Amino acid sequence: MVSVQSVYETVKNLVNKDQKGFVSPEVFNSFGKIAQLNIYKEMFEDMSMGRKLRRQNVDGPTHNSFITRAKTDLSPLATTVTIQKDPATGVFDKPLDFSVIISCNLPGIRGSAKTPVYLLHEEEKINHLLASNLSAPTSSNPVALVSDDLEIFPTSVSRVDLTYYRTPRTPVYMTNSVNVNGIGIESFNADASQDFELPSHYEEELISEIVKMLGVNLRDPDVYKHGITEEAQA
Repeated sequence: MVSVQSVYETVKNLVNKDQKGFVSPEVFNSFGKIAQLNIYKEMFEDMSMGRKLRRQNVDGPTHNSFITRAKTDLSPLATTVTIQKDPATGVFDKPLDFSVIISCNLPGIRGSAKTPVYLLHEEEKINHLLASNLSAPTSSNPVALVSDDLEIFPTSVSRVDLTYYRTPRTPVYMTNSVNVNGIGIESFNADASQDFELPSHYEEELISEIVKMLGVNLRDPDVYKHGITEEAQA
């Protein structure tokens, strides 16, 4: 993961003019959250681009393809949980940190293989399947409608294993106030802080994203240009 302390110190050194303290931890934290989500979104855009290129047979080699790189970068955020159907609503509620679904399976019984659940995002297609005598969902061929929640057919299904990408935790830079010879000095509080949940090679991109936003916030064109330059070099 990218160290929140390293990013903050770099951003502070780049932006704070004459030690006037333009970048407080509070301001940094608000922009750091946005920067991380922007890069997180770009990972999925890269994966989508990779799928398009693969269909055209022009994606790069497996180790260097858009899809492989995106999946590798996102892998620390992949999570699997078992969720139960809400008996009151008849649907499966997504976890609070849910972002993008990867797969859904019926749990195996006594060591047997799990049964994959076919995922659909259009209610019209689900309705078509339910009305068909030939392709109606069964316990051996279950189907899920993915929307604000999960609705799984056949309705006898009460428990599933859900694999998904979770939203990265919000990065937080926190400090302690330390008294040195009667003078209050702020020092990094590692225990109360949260690193960025992105692979280490995104550190320069994070810095450039935050610096750009700070340049706009401070109405300082030089700071904004510096962020653009850093981004181009990242």
